[in-house]
Amino acid sequence: MVLDKDKESNGQTYRNRLVISEEQIENNREEYKRYFSLPYMEAFCRHVLNHISDVWYRARFIGFDTLPPRNNPAAPLIFATNHSGMAFPWDAIVFISQIAARELPMKDSIRALISPMLTRNPYMCPFLIDDLWFKAGCINATLLNFETAMSLNESNVLIFPEGIEGIGKGFDKRYQLQPFKTSFLRMSIRYKTDIIPFMTINGEYNNPLAYNWKPLTKLVRKFGMPFFPVGLLAFLAVFQPWIFYMSLPARLTFVIGEPIHVYEMVDKPYEELTQKELKVLGEKIRQKWQQQLLAAKKTYGTKYYDIRTLLKAMWKHKRYFFRYFPPFWPFVMTYFDVNYDEKQGDESLKITLRKCLRTIIKRPWILAMYLPVLGWLFIALRSWRRVKKKK
Repeated sequence: MVLDKDKESNGQTYRNRLVISEEQIENNREEYKRYFSLPYMEAFCRHVLNHISDVWYRARFIGFDTLPPRNNPAAPLIFATNHSGMAFPWDAIVFISQIAARELPMKDSIRALISPMLTRNPYMCPFLIDDLWFKAGCINATLLNFETAMSLNESNVLIFPEGIEGIGKGFDKRYQLQPFKTSFLRMSIRYKTDIIPFMTINGEYNNPLAYNWKPLTKLVRKFGMPFFPVGLLAFLAVFQPWIFYMSLPARLTFVIGEPIHVYEMVDKPYEELTQKELKVLGEKIRQKWQQQLLAAKKTYGTKYYDIRTLLKAMWKHKRYFFRYFPPFWPFVMTYFDVNYDEKQGDESLKITLRKCLRTIIKRPWILAMYLPVLGWLFIALRSWRRVKKKK
């Protein structure tokens, strides 16, 4: 998700360049780097996310044999994609983890800008693992953080132009791009850097037949939840809370598009662009992108789950069954977070009974993930205490 700056009237000159100062960016360095650990992220990919990606999602990358070179070495590339509807953002998690798995130099890797709703509330972190989004390299999607990422130029960035409306659009609007935010256009123009679009296919089937009921969405947003998917998985999550965070085994496919040179599509200085002009430009790009998305869906989206490849992958990786099968995700991820030691590296993650007991003792609420109905009371209490403590 990418947030726009304060709303401007249509006739007002765009002034964002004057709003974010170099001093603000310098002071924001710590926020940008808060909790992020490259060794942690790489180990988390090796021991957890790679197994989930290789088996459950069988991720395919079309056109990503080599990542596009930067057109402007002084600025990051801006990767952008459509959000899949009504599911926990596994599409983004899989994409980022598999790019990181290539062990690229950090400058060529990608960090994601995500909605603060995912980081602000404990129950929106995967399986209640505190600050996991930040540890894995994500950044709150504020304009200051976006500007900081562009200025520091330590890695490429990933954004979701539709914002939270993209992931919460409902199954009835699958593959229908929602209106774009404009901040990613602003940054592309300001820093004269390319936008690299890619299409996420089959992610719409992570949680199929789930819909956005607006009265309910309005209610849950008061509790910090961006939306509530009304569907089968939501019903099952009442009885097994861990299901709230999982998805069905859709075969995720990422199809790269042609770079978008936004800075070549404007005929006036950056400072003189109005919000209305940026929205018109964004709509033009969205319509063209929509055609590419539907074409990619037609080619790669006919077998949503591809059960044959799923069974084949499960058999091939049967030794790691407990790492990729969804009921084990809460414990496996928590086990990693509790026991990982950067100094000991992979040695610290060997599975032992003592470490399993240590995980439960240090994070007893992990058991709540498997308690029907009652588990949600423990989750709500624990989340309320964490929010209160932060305040």
